[in-house]
Formats: sequence, C-alpha cells, structure tokens
Amino acid sequence: MPSPTEDPFERSARRHDARAAGLRIISLAADAPALGDTVRCWDWIARSLLSSGVSPEARLRLEDLRRILAELERVLHGEEDGEGTRDARLVRAAVAQGRIQAVTTVFLCRRAAFMELLASAPWNLLGPQGPDGRTDARAVHGAGCALIAEASALARQAGAGGRVALQAENPRSEAVYQRLGFAPMRPSDAPLALVPQGGKGWSLPVLRLARGEPGPEERRMPWLVRDPERMRLWERVHRRAG
Repeated sequence: MPSPTEDPFERSARRHDARAAGLRIISLAADAPALGDTVRCWDWIARSLLSSGVSPEARLRLEDLRRILAELERVLHGEEDGEGTRDARLVRAAVAQGRIQAVTTVFLCRRAAFMELLASAPWNLLGPQGPDGRTDARAVHGAGCALIAEASALARQAGAGGRVALQAENPRSEAVYQRLGFAPMRPSDAPLALVPQGGKGWSLPVLRLARGEPGPEERRMPWLVRDPERMRLWERVHRRAG
C-alpha cells in the first residue's frame, strides 16, 4: 500500500522502470572516468547520427543534446561555474542493458533538489525509428523520468518536500517538463531556496527572477519547479469541483 504522502509521479516512474529493461539509479563521482567517457561517446554518436540522416524532430533533439553535453563537460572540468559549487554537486545516472541511459547533476537546496543538467543517451532521442528505419536496440524509455523521480526522492529525504527545480534549456525540454508537472518558478516560490548558490553567489538570472524582474534570458530558458504538495492540492480542488 503506497504512502499517502508519496508522490504519484515517483510511484508511476518506479513501476515504469521495472518494465523499462530494469532501469536502476547509480551514483557517480563528478571526476569518474566512466562519466567523462560517456559524455564524449554520446557526443560522437550524436554527431554520427546527425550526419547519417534523422527526422527533423530527432535532429532538433540531438542538436539540443550536443549543447547540453558540451556544457556538462565544461562544468565537470571546472571550465564553467554551473549553478552550484563543485563539492556540493551530485551525479546520478540511470543504467539499463549495461549502459548509462541518462545522467544528471543535482544539488540539494533548502526547498528542492535542483537538477543542473540532464542528458539522455542519443539513441533514446530518435523516436520510434532510427535512421535506418528500425528501432535502436539500445533505446530505453523513461530514463529521464527515472532521474527526475530520483531527484524528488532525494529532496524528500532532505526535508525539501520532494520538490524538483531546474532550468529548461529550450522549448522542447520545457514542453516535456510541463507535461511532467513542472510549472514556471515564481518569486513567491522563493527561488533562492530552490537554486544553489555558487562560489560567487546566485547567478543574475536567478536574482532577477527572485525580484520578480525576469529578463529575456529567463523567458527564453525558463526556471521551473515541480511541487508535489501543490499538485496534490490542485488535484483535490479539481476533484471537488468536478
């Protein structure tokens, strides 16, 4: 019998994981060779797929992935600050079929787990069919959702109510996150408690958001939060209204 306080998204994600080729979550050190090798390998595979011909939708997703992978590599190597401090960064990976299927960097904040960067294996971004007309045998559905559920569980264990915060890098990821229950972060959400403080303080976009003065960057790459308690309240209100 599930706990009444447990997030339904986490329950459904775990049930899905059991069907999705045995997905499991592992922890990695930020400087683990396996992590760096995975990032470089994914970028090479993405470039190869782009040159071999894929659907327009898959092309956009693969190009988005390459940008995220480049940022992830810079952050892991200390060439870019990212949102938090290096010593507070956690790395989680979803593994199935003996391969890493998705990876994310996470920070535990006062009121949420903040997912700094989330990348899925390129073969998971091709859609129903790969460039040769067949489904890629390496593809596993639900790896990204499993990592969001893991971040929510980490936030719950840390007393942050299962909240997950992140920044949508592009319109395609924003649409996916909204379907998963993420909503635009508001000043009333206390953004400074949802996003980690870096070595030089909070980034200017977060400070602008906290003041209620979002600029073009924040509108182009919105900050989002998924609050299970707010979602449960919304569901109760709508059940009564129905």
